[in-house]
Amino acid sequence: MVLPIKSFLRHEIGSPWERTTRSWALGGAVELWHDRMEDTTGTGGRFRLGWVKWACDLAMKLEKSPTSEEVRMETVWTGTLKKMRVVSAAPVEYHFADGWWEKDKRMDDHRVNDHLGQHLMIHFTGEINCTACGRKTKKTFGPGYCFPCSQSRAEADICIVRPELCHHGEPDNPCRDEAFAQSQCFQPHILYCSMTSGVKVGITRQPNVPARWIDQGAVAAIPVARMADRRTVGLVEKRLSDEGFADKTHWTRMLKESPEDFDLNETAQWVVKRLTEWGAEGILPAAERIEHRFEYPVQVWPEKVKSLNLDKEPEAGGTLQGIKGQYLIFDVGVINLRKYTGYKVEILAG
Repeated sequence: MVLPIKSFLRHEIGSPWERTTRSWALGGAVELWHDRMEDTTGTGGRFRLGWVKWACDLAMKLEKSPTSEEVRMETVWTGTLKKMRVVSAAPVEYHFADGWWEKDKRMDDHRVNDHLGQHLMIHFTGEINCTACGRKTKKTFGPGYCFPCSQSRAEADICIVRPELCHHGEPDNPCRDEAFAQSQCFQPHILYCSMTSGVKVGITRQPNVPARWIDQGAVAAIPVARMADRRTVGLVEKRLSDEGFADKTHWTRMLKESPEDFDLNETAQWVVKRLTEWGAEGILPAAERIEHRFEYPVQVWPEKVKSLNLDKEPEAGGTLQGIKGQYLIFDVGVINLRKYTGYKVEILAG
């Protein structure tokens, strides 16, 4: 196969699939043509001739794809990835935000909505840094941490994802960081119902409303109760989950459509009913159980969801068709930016 150098591939055409297929088709056409000259008789020869025609036709079609001259790609942002900053608006506004561990050295945010309908490419430089200490690492854990930080910092403890397992006050297994516990865990938390891929229940700290709902791709959410701390609300969420209330989002279903026919208030009423029966404290009055709705900047919903992976292909992108949750939706696939927290990238647009 004849493969062009990486610098040629980088800006040549919009999607990694097109670049790979084009180089394969062009190289394959040359190789197969050489085989044809050696053997054009019999079954093998006819088979080769058919592939020569297919490879040449495909190469000609891809030659008509936008090139670097037609779509000029310019760097619009560089930095260390973390989840996009969101602004509740109609539609939701998204911004690339730098996750570098030293706050005073972070790059300015960059508005992503401005690139809808444009070619957008994410180029991974190959460098991954812990967002807590800056240490270079081959992979990240939890919120973009290196392995040592994931084992020592409170932000990466098991109770962050499973709050019912909070071990604060246990002599044999004390909290990793008392200051973190007081500032984050022992603060008011909201129990809510939301519509993402389906109706679900969830919890978040009060200051995270409504960003938490947007990060999950919710099209609607209703706060149901306000409780004193993370462990208390986590135990209630776990009990609701055990009774059949969903507490997870199916990300592929969330990205394929924006549900409109649902009654979230009915679910919220059921949750309130169960909380009342359990004698739970903190149920919000009806006047505060208001449904919040969100509109996302999506031009085209994907019919089939294909995940792009920066660990396998250091460049991911194409025509940006939408943004929902923490996903960028391209014409060739989707990518969850939050998954790559700590990855140093260059964003190109054109």
